[in-house]
Amino acid sequence: MSVFRIIAFDGGGIRGALSTRLLRRIVEKYPTLLDQTHMFAGTSTGSIIALGLAYQKSVEEIDDFYSYDKVKYIFTPKRPNLFIPKYRNIHLQETLEEVFPKNLSLASLPKYAFIPSFNVKGYTCKGFEGVFFTNLVNNPTISEKVIDVALCSSAAPTYFPSVNNFIDGGVFMNSPTAAPVICVRSVFPTTYNLSDFRLLSIGTGFYPERIVRRTKNWGVLQWAINPFTKSKAPFLSVLLNTNTPIENRYSYELLKSNYYRLDPPLEEPIELDDYKKVPYLKDFADKVDLSEVYRYIERYYLH
Repeated sequence: MSVFRIIAFDGGGIRGALSTRLLRRIVEKYPTLLDQTHMFAGTSTGSIIALGLAYQKSVEEIDDFYSYDKVKYIFTPKRPNLFIPKYRNIHLQETLEEVFPKNLSLASLPKYAFIPSFNVKGYTCKGFEGVFFTNLVNNPTISEKVIDVALCSSAAPTYFPSVNNFIDGGVFMNSPTAAPVICVRSVFPTTYNLSDFRLLSIGTGFYPERIVRRTKNWGVLQWAINPFTKSKAPFLSVLLNTNTPIENRYSYELLKSNYYRLDPPLEEPIELDDYKKVPYLKDFADKVDLSEVYRYIERYYLH
């Protein structure tokens, strides 16, 4: 029986520090896990993690990418963003260049990668278009530079500028789980059955968000920027956070017990650019009970 293993990472800005520390703990227990994984999928901050792993960077290096100092550098200086993005992406690009060669393309990655982004102008058509950057098969994206792909997928509206008309993949797929499975099946229709897939999905921490204020008479301004709610950008928060449970449901229906979702509940809401929370996220991840995911890995993922 052929088995195809995928690890997928959510978007969530600085909360990627939680994902990488969880993964680091898992790999310390199962040192061959990454070697036995065929594809790494990720959206936004998850795209950076996935691309790093597809480039076969060690889990320690990926975890160190989310150090306090590096994350602070990426998310500074802050700009008044009523008419411009809150941050330039030059610091993010410089930090990515410490991990990836500037001319490294998706085609050159030793492992498969699957990275959602969204083009507002049209990449292969004339109009809005969700795009999957992948090296799975010869396709229009395979020659794209890895650094550009990471910048495209993580260009969260209002936070970072768009890149070549691409914005954050989280606007349509913040948790890329079912999609890579379907993509692999379409490329290798006679090689893999659904029962051949093993999928570990690692989130960035879950906190149930809600808007308690009356929204009946909200207009563009209140939905876009609202300093009187916990989420300062309500519409963007809804956009980036509501598709994950749907994707999770699809994946479970497709794969049943061959799918596992690791997304521990957070004690408080954490904004995607709140770099001061990085030490807390690392410490929190170190305390998460991973016995269930260990059981899944032993019984299914590596079986």
